[in-house]
Amino acid sequence: METTITYNIDSFSGTTQMQPWQWIFAICLIATFLQGASMGANDVANCFGTSVGAKVLTVTQACIAATIFITLGSMTIGSQVAKTVGKGIVNYTMFADIPQLFALGMMTAAISTGLWVSFATWLSMPVSTTHTVVGSVMGFGLVQFGGSGIDWWPGVGKIVISWVASPTVTGLFSAAFYLAAKHWFLRKVQQDESRLDWGLRQQIYYMGIVVFLAFITLLIFVTFTYDDDAVGMNLGISFGVATALTVGWIVYLHKPINAYYAKRGLIGGFHDKDEVVAKDVDELNEVSSSSEHDEEAAAASAAASAAASAPAASAAAMAPAVGSAAAVSGASQRSNAMSVVSSVMRSDADLRADGLVPNDIWHPELESRFAFGQMVSACYEAIAFGANDIGNSSGTLIAVYQTIEYASVVSKPSPEYWALAYCTVGIIVGLWLFGVKVMRTIGQNITLMTPIRGLSAELGTAFSVLIASYIGIPVSTTHCSVGGVVGAGLCETQGYKKVNWKLLLKVIASWVLTPLVAMGMNALMYVICRGGTQGQWFVPPAAVVGNGVEDSFNDYEYTCTGNADIQTCTLTFPSELLIAQK
Repeated sequence: METTITYNIDSFSGTTQMQPWQWIFAICLIATFLQGASMGANDVANCFGTSVGAKVLTVTQACIAATIFITLGSMTIGSQVAKTVGKGIVNYTMFADIPQLFALGMMTAAISTGLWVSFATWLSMPVSTTHTVVGSVMGFGLVQFGGSGIDWWPGVGKIVISWVASPTVTGLFSAAFYLAAKHWFLRKVQQDESRLDWGLRQQIYYMGIVVFLAFITLLIFVTFTYDDDAVGMNLGISFGVATALTVGWIVYLHKPINAYYAKRGLIGGFHDKDEVVAKDVDELNEVSSSSEHDEEAAAASAAASAAASAPAASAAAMAPAVGSAAAVSGASQRSNAMSVVSSVMRSDADLRADGLVPNDIWHPELESRFAFGQMVSACYEAIAFGANDIGNSSGTLIAVYQTIEYASVVSKPSPEYWALAYCTVGIIVGLWLFGVKVMRTIGQNITLMTPIRGLSAELGTAFSVLIASYIGIPVSTTHCSVGGVVGAGLCETQGYKKVNWKLLLKVIASWVLTPLVAMGMNALMYVICRGGTQGQWFVPPAAVVGNGVEDSFNDYEYTCTGNADIQTCTLTFPSELLIAQK
């Protein structure tokens, strides 16, 4: 014989009937904050590594810019990807009667994501936080309901397709930006140096196009995110602001900005071949001295010191030794996404050793004028990073919070801006505590990426990631960066021979293995946690069923439905249990 008890409840605000849920939310708060900190410590270097390496920005300036623009991206467009992570991977309708297990699975997904990314980084494996969190969320859905627990299409299917398409699309964008500059004015000035003044004017127009495209796409995505019905107003605002900034750059702003970079010594020839080698020698000394306990770094220091003692006239002859030292120094450091990105294209020293044509270096005066463009593209990529990667940490947190808030799995979650802000703070804390050193080290290792190549790769990455963010698809910023670097590199003379295909295959292998490993890790963690908490969820207030009953209820599974609109909770249980406790 069964007894049914019906009583009214309020939507969750810390009341006693929902207290058993609070530990899940508390643990998820900690896990997602640490996950955000790990992204800030490692992944932000994707955006500003080239700018720091080329001395366009100091490390402090890069961190300040990252703080501003990552926050801008996460608070304006970041909610789209968070929705997908929370509701677009598992078949949430299957959890309608057991929302407690949905919250538990999201919590374990956040924990397993942090554990795997930290472990893989310690092993110097280039893994993606995005792939990890998607695999982790799939893990508990498969355990609970098998294949039917996953939203295969359009959910997971679209995400997997985007993982293949996003690096490819980024490469195409990057190649387009690079080839446009190359055939428009870079190669013409290289062939006829008397056309330098003409080339400098064309570069101003080129950067005007870059400014226009960057602002109009960003403003379109932001305005349509908040009101997709006001088409005319959104397009008018976006086009008007982008046009005004572009005209301002062409007419006046380029003068004081280029003057500023010229004063800092960044315009006027710092990409001369001999000076590139000499500058890398100095920076190798800095990297090596900061790793004095590392034997390989010590070897790099010795090689760099020997190179530095050579006369300036023989600097070019020392390029193979310098490149070798750089390779040793880079290998001695723990994996960072940007170190992988920058190594996808072979170094000049490696190319010369194989008798291949070195990477193209255009007229130093013209090439160096892209210093401002590097800063623009870095900030633009930081916005894209905030818009997409914030969903990796905030998506699970929002899913847990709203499930607790309404005592059910919410089918159409609303943006939780406090969660976006909270996880953004985690990213920023990780950046300032640990990312400063990472950014400095990585920047010193990628100085041979010239400004136009860095600009093209970063713009391509930003465009691809922002498009994915607006659609709500979680993609890997690191993988898009790889596609951008390869896309620009393939546009070089004999570019296909300059790709480090062996490393690229390893990176692709990690892309495939990461979600599978994360899936297995979270499946195991979910099974353990589910077994230890069975029956602990919807405990009725003692005033309803009598003192002592709630302890006995912990031995049983039962469900309770309710949300912001339905305030009635019904429990059915063996009547003898209630009698025994009276």
